[in-house]
Amino acid sequence: MAQHIPPQLTPHEDETFVSQTVFLSGHAYHRCRFERCTMVVTNMPFVLSQNEVVGCNWRIEYDILAGDPNSRSNLRRLLDAIDGAADEIGLP
Repeated sequence: MAQHIPPQLTPHEDETFVSQTVFLSGHAYHRCRFERCTMVVTNMPFVLSQNEVVGCNWRIEYDILAGDPNSRSNLRRLLDAIDGAADEIGLP
């Protein structure tokens, strides 16, 4: 892989996922294509790099911890990233 992937993440490179439920946590996806998938996000680490996301739904299973401002800011960054992916492919 062109970039450093933390050893605890399972790497996926140049793969295509169609109409699948894809659990992002614990995985690193590089140059993959996701078509009509359900992307499941939790608090666990994952990497998305140079992927194509087409017509996917997002399921967010995310704990916002009392007294931890990072959990809220991480969720905001995640939502911004999802918005950016939608903007990139021309979704409203």
